[in-house]
Amino acid sequence: MNNFHSLVQNKNNSQAHTNDQISFIVNSYLQNKISDSEMTKWLKAVYENGMNITETVFYTNSIIQSGQRIVFDNIDGFIIDKHSTGGVGDKVSLILGPILAACGCYVPMIVGRHLGHTGGTLDKLESIPGYDGLISSKRFKQIVKDVGISIIGQTDEICPADRKIYMLRGKTDTVASFPLICGSIMGKKIAEGIQGLVLDIKIGNGAFIKDAKEANKLGQLLATIGSNFNVEVNYINSDMNQPLGKYSGLLCEIIESMEALQGRGDDDLMKVVFTLGELALNMANQNSPTDKMKKVISDGSAFEIFKKMVRSHGGNLNKVKLSYKNYIDIFSDKDCILSYNTKKLGDAINFITILNGDIDNNAGMQFYKKNGDYLKKGDKICRVFGDELKNIEVASAMISPLFNKC
Repeated sequence: MNNFHSLVQNKNNSQAHTNDQISFIVNSYLQNKISDSEMTKWLKAVYENGMNITETVFYTNSIIQSGQRIVFDNIDGFIIDKHSTGGVGDKVSLILGPILAACGCYVPMIVGRHLGHTGGTLDKLESIPGYDGLISSKRFKQIVKDVGISIIGQTDEICPADRKIYMLRGKTDTVASFPLICGSIMGKKIAEGIQGLVLDIKIGNGAFIKDAKEANKLGQLLATIGSNFNVEVNYINSDMNQPLGKYSGLLCEIIESMEALQGRGDDDLMKVVFTLGELALNMANQNSPTDKMKKVISDGSAFEIFKKMVRSHGGNLNKVKLSYKNYIDIFSDKDCILSYNTKKLGDAINFITILNGDIDNNAGMQFYKKNGDYLKKGDKICRVFGDELKNIEVASAMISPLFNKC
């Protein structure tokens, strides 16, 4: 018989868990037989001592088995998803997903809420009036078939264990554990019923991973996990030393994504979109992937799919309008070369959008300069905006000193 406290001690001593032991831990926590404080001890033990590949496969399988696994029948097209390890201003999923669907792929996408200093795709979508991202797996499956893409959050039907563990990881500083990351990512993605997955592993001062060596280690581990479940996985490393695109927040990122789908995306943002899209369409055995992606943007079909997806989830894009009441602009106080502290920007953005209590869909930041730009004294660097002036003042005070050091 498994004893939870003994298993925690074993992991603290770097001993490997068996499949039964990992299933016991995951299911016991899901069934409230293990408290948050007890589970935190195990998460920290894993964070400090890791799990080997076999254990990580066991953990991923336990996450999948905690809920339903979707199976798509009678679909004439490659079933693929995209995932990012998280970044500031990262709205790539909102742009790439409809593009891939317009190119003939099917994209079932389960996304998360904010974690640490990074924004969550579900939070952004829920800033659209009426958008319901917590639908049944049956409805999710139908929208994918009808539209080509559906983006939802975790429900009690799909990987409920990960949903609960994911929230606890964010509260206990155990986010940056490769086995836990792999189980969370691959569990949800495999449960979606996909055949392929493209990963965007962020590197830099706004990412959980700081260098290419660690990013490649994670990418290879995720690919290995995928192969154990017959899911092909490819990945890229991309820069997160500055916010991606021009905006970071909630509704402002939806609007920027809509602009990108109409051919008006920022160069750094579209570079990531096209690089991942090329990987995905190559996986789907499609020729001339970049030309196809540019075509579905120019002819409007990708944007039409985005609009149709939003309508299928109850969202009303006619009501999407950024109408913040207050803002504070931040200027350079000297001549210098700009270098962003992206993590601290992310902390401030999360504060004004989500972490202060009520969600402010109108809150966010607009960036006027890129890393390496030469600033003259008085140049506008960014705008902090939202409905609550007090929160904007706090966020501005959080980030203003960062630019005095450039």
